[in-house]
Amino acid sequence: MVYLVVTIDVEPDCTVSWNYSNPLTFQGVSIGIRERLQPLFNKYAITPTYLINNVVLEDFQSVDVFKKLEGKFELGTHLHPEFLEPDKTIFDYAGAKGEANCCFYPTEIESAKIENITNRFTEKFGYVPVSFRAGRFSSGTNTYRTLSELGYKVDTSITPHILWNDRTREQPVDYQHVPEQPYIIYDRLLEVPISIVQKSEFSFRELIKSGIGLRRKVSFHKNIWLRPVYSTYNEMVELIHIFKKKYMNQTDIVLNMMFHNVEVMPSLSPYSATENDCTAYMNLLEQFFILCNRLGVVSINLSSLYDFYKR
Repeated sequence: MVYLVVTIDVEPDCTVSWNYSNPLTFQGVSIGIRERLQPLFNKYAITPTYLINNVVLEDFQSVDVFKKLEGKFELGTHLHPEFLEPDKTIFDYAGAKGEANCCFYPTEIESAKIENITNRFTEKFGYVPVSFRAGRFSSGTNTYRTLSELGYKVDTSITPHILWNDRTREQPVDYQHVPEQPYIIYDRLLEVPISIVQKSEFSFRELIKSGIGLRRKVSFHKNIWLRPVYSTYNEMVELIHIFKKKYMNQTDIVLNMMFHNVEVMPSLSPYSATENDCTAYMNLLEQFFILCNRLGVVSINLSSLYDFYKR
């Protein structure tokens, strides 16, 4: 059985440089999720997991959108730590940019921030979230321990084959050798890595078909993600085939697609500048979901995947 989880980082509206909009707006929720993404998911029986940023949780209209949203989905949390106490450093969100990394905070500070976003979510929705992603994929040992202690079931912050090492990181975050398939941490927490494969695993035929081959020997991304914009349709299809071949002896295979809600709106991210770009983006998603339905891939949210793994 092949399972698909669709995990969406829910952010305020952004700019092409990932700064928050100024003034701060939330069209990526009110239009992007309510009018574009969720209707598409409903059409193809896709059950997404929306991982909600702490800034979005402070916007009552966005919270109301999720409370009234029609269809099947899960809500979880997505922490950008500089926007939340303790040691909150950004109070005016308009024009701000989240560049802090959860795992580099002192242990007690990071734990308190995770507890605070959990409490904020619980106050807004009336139940405790069980799925989490650290902002900028910056999770660490204390992140997992705290999530487990707070009753979370799933973390999905891991990016296999990726070494995050740039000027905004206090030190490198190294996921180069982590598993590609889900695994249990601390006997209680399920880690569901984002689906990424090394480009060297692709067949030459598929590299040519996707435009990476002879004319572009080196792609911008060294790895192929199950993520629109980062990957073409053909690349994402080939990723499925690679996983099915590599894990053919496993009972089940998990695909974890990720992206941001603002990517389906014009000029609210670096990826979709125009409405035509948004249409192409949505068409790519739709074609991928059609393929998944045809292949018998089962859509599942993160917490349901946890329950399945624990059984």
